[in-house]
Amino acid sequence: MTGGAALERHSPLALAGDAWQRAQRARRRPLAENTLASYVDAWGSFCGWAAQRGIRTLGEVGARDLAHWIDALHGMADASVQTYTHGAMAIMRFAADCGALGCDLTLLQMHARDALPRIPAARAPEVPDLRRLVTFYDHELPAGPVGSRQERERLSGLRNAALLHLLFSSGARISEVMALDVAGIRDDDGRISSQVSVLGKGGRRRMIFIRQHARYAIERYLLPRRAMLSHATALFVSHGPRGAGARLNRTSGWKIVTDAAYTVAEHLEAAGRPRDARLLRTTTPHTFRHFVATWLLNEGAQLSEVSAILGHASTRITEQYYARHHDARLQELHEQFAPDPLTGRAR
Repeated sequence: MTGGAALERHSPLALAGDAWQRAQRARRRPLAENTLASYVDAWGSFCGWAAQRGIRTLGEVGARDLAHWIDALHGMADASVQTYTHGAMAIMRFAADCGALGCDLTLLQMHARDALPRIPAARAPEVPDLRRLVTFYDHELPAGPVGSRQERERLSGLRNAALLHLLFSSGARISEVMALDVAGIRDDDGRISSQVSVLGKGGRRRMIFIRQHARYAIERYLLPRRAMLSHATALFVSHGPRGAGARLNRTSGWKIVTDAAYTVAEHLEAAGRPRDARLLRTTTPHTFRHFVATWLLNEGAQLSEVSAILGHASTRITEQYYARHHDARLQELHEQFAPDPLTGRAR
């Protein structure tokens, strides 16, 4: 990446901001100037906070440091904290891409997400349109010899596509999806089933629904996987070279989603759509649940039906999050069908 060659673990934190800015300006379509300035300001804030705690190089950054910095941004509006976090995270990702970050980027992101200001329980978050994101990994890489790096990368791309399509189709929790086995998703004829049983929160079983696009993506992944990992039983596995065939964990699934979201967000930012980019950067596996719920409610599904699809223990949970969507739909119905007063004078 342009501008990142000089970044190493012993590089000063301030250097990462400079290198990231140079790399952005060298792109064919760099970020807008106000976005660049905002992100650099955020990084300067983090660098100042880190210096007070003796953290001066990229290699010294710990997985919880960004979260601790977010906690220190008291007095800022929630929206400003979100913007600052996006900026600092963009430069952290840049440093990680250069191999200079001293901690695991995915863990750093997860802790930062937990530290961000909470959305009031009375409403669901504003969700991005995930219809573009779900196809991010759909382009299939060329096949390679069994066990080769090229073939492992191809399988990883197919796996990632299957994961996004399954989350998009089902609205299932990432833990529920990662616990699935290949045998559990096939019907008696050996095909990918349209209904699959999962074990949700509180040990409650429910059905999730797999639409045609997701069934196709899963089969497209499993067919070539058999040649290299015929013994693997989990639906989503590592392709090695170490740990080949082992079940992926929640952190890995989280990274697959956020890597795609940040890449698409960069394209949207460069295309002059900063609001869409900002929303997309907030995407986690759980965002797919909010997207599915909001979409179904907007299409006329009842709160009780959405509650059953999401696997909520009570419809009160669904109402707490999505009542405003239900109210908006009722208002639309009222506007469309409520009677109007008669015009003209009464005789």
